[in-house]
Amino acid sequence: MNMKSIRKPLFAGVVVIVLVLIFGLGNEPTAPISGNNVFSLQAPPFVGVARAETASTTSLIEDEAGISAYFQASTSINLADVRDVFRTIEAETADYIIGSVPVGNYPESEDVHIYVHRDGWLLAYYLAADPVGKIFDWRVYHDTGRTNIGTKLENTLAVVAGEAGVPFPGATYYDFQNPNATQLMLIVEWVEGSGGQGQTDSFEINLPGSFAYYERSWSLGGENDASYELDGVTIKSQSWGWQTSQGTLTAAQLLPDQFHTIDLWAGYYGDYGYGGLALIYRVP
Repeated sequence: MNMKSIRKPLFAGVVVIVLVLIFGLGNEPTAPISGNNVFSLQAPPFVGVARAETASTTSLIEDEAGISAYFQASTSINLADVRDVFRTIEAETADYIIGSVPVGNYPESEDVHIYVHRDGWLLAYYLAADPVGKIFDWRVYHDTGRTNIGTKLENTLAVVAGEAGVPFPGATYYDFQNPNATQLMLIVEWVEGSGGQGQTDSFEINLPGSFAYYERSWSLGGENDASYELDGVTIKSQSWGWQTSQGTLTAAQLLPDQFHTIDLWAGYYGDYGYGGLALIYRVP
C-alpha cells in the first residue's frame, strides 16, 4: 500500500471502513444506507426497548459506556451458555449479565465490556474515558493479511454470540457519550519495514469545516519498530514485540479546512506498522 504524498479528502481515505448504520423507528435497526462512504444514523433505541431491565442498569450503561456495538438475536438467550466467556462479572440477575470479556491476543486492558440480556440483546462497549481508536483490531487485521478491519467490539460480539448459539448478523454502532453525533469513520493505513532507514507511507486528510467533530483519535499497532506522526510531529512510537496503543487528538492538532499529513513508519524487514484515525462527528 504505497500511497506516499497522495492528497485524499475525508471521504476518500486510504482504506475507509464506516461502521455506522441508520436506525429505524422501531426496535430493529434498518439495513445500512450508504453514499460515498458516508453512513447516517439516529440515536439507537437499545436502552429504551431492552425489556426487564432496571433503571439502575440503564443508568450504569449510559454513564460508563463510550463507543459501543450491539445487535438483537432472533431468539432468546440462555445466560448460562455465555457465563463462562466472561473474565469478570460486574452485575448479574436472572435477566442479564454485565461484565468484561477477553479479546483474543490482547492483554486484559483491552477487554471489552459486554451486556447480554436473555431477550436476545447483546451490547459491547468500551468505557467513556477510552479513545474511540481503541476499537481497531490490529491483530485480526495482521493475521488476515490486512483483509479484515473488523473492530474489537464486533469481533467480541461474534464470540459471545457463538457461545450463546445464535447467529451474528453484524453490529450497529453508537457513541453513548456523544448522542448528537451522526457518523463514525475509521481510516486505516499500514506499512511494512525495509532496510536502511525503514519505510514510510503517508496520506493527507482535510476535515470539512461545516461538520461538528466530537472526537478525533489515533491508533497504532504492529510488530517491532513503528511510529505514527501527524504533520511531522511524532504522536507515538514503539519497538520490540507486538504492541497497540491509542489516544485522542485535540481540535488544534487536526483543524478543519486544511490538509494534514499522517505518516506511518516501520523499521526493518519483518516490522509492521498499522495506523488508524477514528472520527466521531455530525453532519449538519
